[in-house]
Amino acid sequence: MKVSVIIPVYNTGEDLDQCARSVLSQTMDDYEVIFADDGSSDGTEKRLDELAARDERVRVIHLPPSGGPGGPRNAGIDAARGDYVYFLDDDDWLGEEALERMHAMALRNDSDIVIGKMIGHGRRVPRLMFKVNHDRADVLEDALLGILTPHKMFRRSFLTEHKIRFPEGPVRLEDHRFVLKAYFDAHTISVVADYPCCHWVKRPGSYSRNLPEPVHYLAMLREVLDIVDEHVEPGPVRDRYYAHWYRGKVLKRFGDASFLDAPADYRRAFYDEARRIMAERFGTDVESLLAGRMRVRSRLLRADAHETLFRLMAAERDIALEAVLDGTRWRGDRLAVRFTARFTYRDGTPLRFTDERWEPPIPLDMPAEVLQVNDRPWLLDLYIRRRSDNADFPLTITRERLSDGVMSAEALVDLDVLPELTDGTWDLVGRIDGGGWTYERRLAGYAANLPARGRLEPYRTVNGNLSIRIGPARSPSRLRRVVERLPGARHASRRR
Repeated sequence: MKVSVIIPVYNTGEDLDQCARSVLSQTMDDYEVIFADDGSSDGTEKRLDELAARDERVRVIHLPPSGGPGGPRNAGIDAARGDYVYFLDDDDWLGEEALERMHAMALRNDSDIVIGKMIGHGRRVPRLMFKVNHDRADVLEDALLGILTPHKMFRRSFLTEHKIRFPEGPVRLEDHRFVLKAYFDAHTISVVADYPCCHWVKRPGSYSRNLPEPVHYLAMLREVLDIVDEHVEPGPVRDRYYAHWYRGKVLKRFGDASFLDAPADYRRAFYDEARRIMAERFGTDVESLLAGRMRVRSRLLRADAHETLFRLMAAERDIALEAVLDGTRWRGDRLAVRFTARFTYRDGTPLRFTDERWEPPIPLDMPAEVLQVNDRPWLLDLYIRRRSDNADFPLTITRERLSDGVMSAEALVDLDVLPELTDGTWDLVGRIDGGGWTYERRLAGYAANLPARGRLEPYRTVNGNLSIRIGPARSPSRLRRVVERLPGARHASRRR
């Protein structure tokens, strides 16, 4: 058998339907689906049994409640018969070619792990790791720490050989510990970036969305860092690993809406525990690897400036991106889109930068070098996003960074470059990653009324955004097929 899909389930109810339909509609043959039910009591357990009775590919494991997804996933690994296993959560769903594409990548490269492109629905998915396919990816250089959920395909014998299993029970960061161990032990990790494999859905009330208890949460983070210590010697490489978790699991949480809305005693308890783990594990060498925004937070935490840090977090709340069209024009059958983007505060006031230094929204006694935001390149990208399922792809772009944090660019919508752009409605989304801020926004301010050309029809939405209708592809005429076979003909047509 090629693949076993393992899905931990707990009181999912009707939310399970889309997940089940997607895994049972795969284009690949010879696979199974294992639902590991963690003691459901809302009728989900009966729905699973009915599903197994209708489809021989489905197996159900009924387990006593464990309080977390680790135990059910381990039970699925033990029961699996596939050469590879893929982990999916019960509220997520797969693109119909997902298993076939990931499995083909695994066979082509003899991969221990294959990471399929993830699409967020109410969740933010890092973009860098899914920009291009990778036959053999590097954990740090190719940004594989960006997603440490287990939504990946693993060679089952590899997991068994290295005794890689999930921590069980109601524990946090169990997926980080599992995936990180696998990353360190894997010989080959591959990435499928040209097809939306997994649709990752945010469901209200899920376990991971609850506020973590500070002492337990940061104790689990220490265990993640212990895995790093086992495999990486002290020095610059270890610091790069550490900086990832310091930024994402400590400093970033201070700005999360759930944290800002939490009771004052919870916020203080998390702050105190963050100070402890900072003193233990995150020294100034790690801090120096942070981008400006997070470096400021770290410096305030290190100085025990509790009130100042919390005032800064309140002032930064609801920072957004402003992305405005400057113009559109046809270049042959390709649509050129010019736009400008910048970060703004909640009231629409732009973030201010002077001499490549951030001017925070509250007074801070901070050395100039801490406020620097030009120590790493700023990236401006334009994505075209399919409205029906949120699948998106980066467009070819020429970018320029202007003064005071403003960036501008011209991008091309070119169907020859992106054959993934199927017929349907597509939206254009600008995104800046720079200075420690990463935000995206639909392109606004479309006032032109360009006529359709070829399969592309740009139009203004009711909110003034630019969207594109893409018509169905036409089969080329016999004469065109003959012409395109001539040397240089296709290259010449693209220059029109």
